[in-house]
Amino acid sequence: MLGSSMDNKRSRIREHAHWVLIMERALAQYGLSLSHSSLAQELTRSPLPASLFIEQANANLIWSEALRLAGDDLFGLRLNRIHSPSAMGLLALAASTSASIGAALEHLTRFFPIMSTQVRVELRRDIGESHLLLTPVGEPHPQHLEAVIGYLGQILRQLDDSGKGLFRRATLRRPPEELAECHRLLECDEVVSGPVCSLTMPLGLLETPLVTADAFICSRLIDTLQDILASQPSHDLVEQVKRRIQLLLGSGDISVERVASPMNISPRHLRRKLSQEGTSYEQLVDEVRRETAIRMIGEGELSLTSIAYELGFLDPSSFTRAFRRWTGMSPTAFRQQVLDGAASS
Repeated sequence: MLGSSMDNKRSRIREHAHWVLIMERALAQYGLSLSHSSLAQELTRSPLPASLFIEQANANLIWSEALRLAGDDLFGLRLNRIHSPSAMGLLALAASTSASIGAALEHLTRFFPIMSTQVRVELRRDIGESHLLLTPVGEPHPQHLEAVIGYLGQILRQLDDSGKGLFRRATLRRPPEELAECHRLLECDEVVSGPVCSLTMPLGLLETPLVTADAFICSRLIDTLQDILASQPSHDLVEQVKRRIQLLLGSGDISVERVASPMNISPRHLRRKLSQEGTSYEQLVDEVRRETAIRMIGEGELSLTSIAYELGFLDPSSFTRAFRRWTGMSPTAFRQQVLDGAASS
């Protein structure tokens, strides 16, 4: 029964169709086309505007056919050098107009689902280092993970005005003997083999201000990205509800009625479905507030009072009590811990 449930969930995972367009553009550089594969041609028989989605299993088949046609085991890593879709352009612009490198990476991780739904990107801070970690959703094609690493690396290179490179190490799920050419394509100090794809950089770099920062443009881009993310179909009900809650934070009304209405289900039915998923609406509101609070404090752009109201709390003291419950410390102590960690690196 459990296996059947997992299979059903995996079958609901869908990816942006713009990946098919990216692969088609890349194959053109080899003098090839997906039309040269009868299987890929069948899977893409209908036009695929970038706003549509394709099943993960079909996306994997198209990846395999593109790889076979190109005869290039580094096909995924090369994509960012050939074509960047509009979604990637939006992410790159939001990153470049952010106040700091840390804020740019937070925006990248938060909105990356508009680029790919098969990979969850997380910014993790460690002793002296920070990492962009890639977690597969379902079973994406290995080349897809490498393509994502390539696109993220491209954005990091664009943010670097020092010429020294922001990320110093890339980790790929390849045996060591295959990493030499990957090193050249990723343009970083070191490429290593490991179980989790990631990009690693010094922790202190997160506090570096960006010369391209523009608060006005960035805030409007964030509004646009929030709208795109909220309207994006989700294979996961819990994730879809959390996106709606995120969009409504700070509006003064994050009621279950406002979340359920655009989903065309009643609040009662939504609560029942969430219960079947092992959670509740109130728990998801709490999770979104916690995740957003930690992200906003880490970005360091807003005062704690402003963050409290952005999260929909009636007053800062209510926010402080909630944050102590989430983390065991006050927002002020947490912000100081973040600053101390950056300074020590």
